[in-house]
Amino acid sequence: MKKSKISKNTSNQTDRILFFDILRICFVALIVYGHSQFFSFPLNSILYRDGNTPFNLYPLGLTGISVYGMIFVSGAVLEYNYKGIERFSEYVKFLVKRCIRLYPAFWMSLILGIILFPVVLNAGFCNVIFEFTGFYIILGQGPGNINIMGWFIAAIMSLYLLFPLLSKIVKKYQFSSIIVFLLVSFLCRFLLITYNVVPIDRFFMWFPLCNLFEFGLGIYIVQNKLYPQNVTNHPLIRQLSDLSYYVFLFHMVIISVFMTYTVNNIKIFDIFAFNPKIISYLCDYCVMMATVLLVSWVAMMLDQRIQKKISASNMMKKIMKS
Repeated sequence: MKKSKISKNTSNQTDRILFFDILRICFVALIVYGHSQFFSFPLNSILYRDGNTPFNLYPLGLTGISVYGMIFVSGAVLEYNYKGIERFSEYVKFLVKRCIRLYPAFWMSLILGIILFPVVLNAGFCNVIFEFTGFYIILGQGPGNINIMGWFIAAIMSLYLLFPLLSKIVKKYQFSSIIVFLLVSFLCRFLLITYNVVPIDRFFMWFPLCNLFEFGLGIYIVQNKLYPQNVTNHPLIRQLSDLSYYVFLFHMVIISVFMTYTVNNIKIFDIFAFNPKIISYLCDYCVMMATVLLVSWVAMMLDQRIQKKISASNMMKKIMKS
């Protein structure tokens, strides 16, 4: 019996590329630091005085660029692991795997947010339930009431849905397709952010055309092997790379706890400011970051068990055999 093209490439998933793991770790680290220290980071005030680059091509400063960096890594890793999705059954398997990878951890972050801030339930039952879909941001009511990082689920899932098509386009048209993706993405960001041509709040954050360039670029460099191909052998790098997704999901929930219940003002963590209490503030900041890492690590351990149980379930086995 002829094996599907996905099965031929499953071995790639054991060969992690060091370049992509390092990038993922660095981008998430910048995002977390930016969310807790945006005004303290000198480059932000020098390069992004209003939070955006010229023409609003890269909004939200270095934090925003790091998010686009994560989208780039996602496109590259998908192309590395899933080459040649041709059949509808393969497409379904691909989406199921991606949902299992994304949603259990995201749901855990929402449950933790509800436990720590039960006041979010005042948003209404429908709003709370819809936030669990990861697509709350499409309602135009902000990135989320429980976990503001939930908008990324909508952004990345929208790109996952388009991945087989984008992979084929890049393979056929090569660098020309990347130029087109760049023009489309930059034009969409410019129009949506500068002129608000679509009056839906934060539409540019999740709309696929706005993220097309970075995602497609990741696909392109893997197809043409334009990246360092050293394999990740060190277990610490692998662990940190795995942990980065959970840090990304949970960090704002934990930072919100510290802001709400301890200091009430994010600028109190300005470790670069001259202040007689600088040592105390630095200690507080370290405790906050340590808590983010601890909670994220616990979530990762739980999620790995959940994914193993889902993968071993009869329903999942039927889906994968179909």
